[in-house]
Amino acid sequence: MKRLFLLLSCLLCLGGCSNKIEISAFGIVSGLGIDQTETGYRLSAQVINPSSVTGNHQGTLPVYVLEAEGVSIYDAYRQLNTMTAKTLYLPHLSVIIIDEAVAKTGIQEILDFTLRNVKIRPNISLLVANGSSASDVLKVLVPSETIPINQIDAVSSICQTCMSRLVHYNLYDVGGKINTIGDNVVLNSVVIKGASSETGEEMDNLLKSFSPTQLQINGLAAFNADQMVGYLDNQEAEIYNLLLNKKDKVVINKEQDGYLITFEGRGKKVEIKPNIDAKKVAINCEVEGELMEISYPIDLSNPENLIDLENYLEEEVKAQIEALFEKTKDELQSDIFGIGNKVYQKEPKYWREIEGYWNEIYPELTFEVQVKVKIISVGDIQNLVEQ
Repeated sequence: MKRLFLLLSCLLCLGGCSNKIEISAFGIVSGLGIDQTETGYRLSAQVINPSSVTGNHQGTLPVYVLEAEGVSIYDAYRQLNTMTAKTLYLPHLSVIIIDEAVAKTGIQEILDFTLRNVKIRPNISLLVANGSSASDVLKVLVPSETIPINQIDAVSSICQTCMSRLVHYNLYDVGGKINTIGDNVVLNSVVIKGASSETGEEMDNLLKSFSPTQLQINGLAAFNADQMVGYLDNQEAEIYNLLLNKKDKVVINKEQDGYLITFEGRGKKVEIKPNIDAKKVAINCEVEGELMEISYPIDLSNPENLIDLENYLEEEVKAQIEALFEKTKDELQSDIFGIGNKVYQKEPKYWREIEGYWNEIYPELTFEVQVKVKIISVGDIQNLVEQ
């Protein structure tokens, strides 16, 4: 009897599920684009074409893009589902692109939609489309990746590691930054480079050794609260990451007497100490690294000459740090370095007194910058040409 009961139980377990969905019925979404419209949002989805990816149909595109509009993001998403016979599958989503209009209006609604949707993983990237619509970014085909949006995700990670120009925040990180007292977030931005967005949609963009239209992760979009206020270029982004004490690489190109000096360094020590009563912020930055290129006619085997080079580089790093802080005060008017948070951490009672006026206080601060550069290597040669 026990054996019969066990056999029946096994048969029941082997029975089919009445609510199962065949994998061929799924439309796997690799990327989403969110653009602002007059009445709400336009949502674009880059959907993987499985027959093309597996090679069953030669000459077909690896992805296709669906678009729909709605008064809210979720409304647009529901409209999107009426445009395909497949069930849109979001767990493989890796990147969300937003246009400048959405970013400037505020990204709180985007975070609300994505973090409430249990089908969307929170460890995905959020980027700003610089100079184009988010929809156009999703439509560009790239030869380096079968799924185009994967290039953005991969390059974001690679550039953040090897060039230190970018940040690597997921949705939780972005939401946390926006809600952190006395701090503001920055996001990576993407641009369409080359001929035009239209040529990027064509199969020829995949078949040429040099694609006429390409995607480039380029600089950072700076925010105040949840609203975008401007951009940092690539060099400013490297200085930003250096000052956050991430020990990321920073490349300094210094022109001296018509000659070029190129130095690659890392932050050894960075201290940012605010004194709000005196309206001053002291910044001490120590950088060490390697001399990568030099056309300056100087004997590198002479220690005194290396000290001179370090002094030249210190002047340049200091100038770039000062220029970036002035930009955050005057142009961006945003405390992206978290100076306010440092005040809050040290003196929470005092912060509560000035918190409501911080946007007025921050632009009035004076930044006193001290930089120390140490060249730890000049490479395998001392001098290319005898001095």
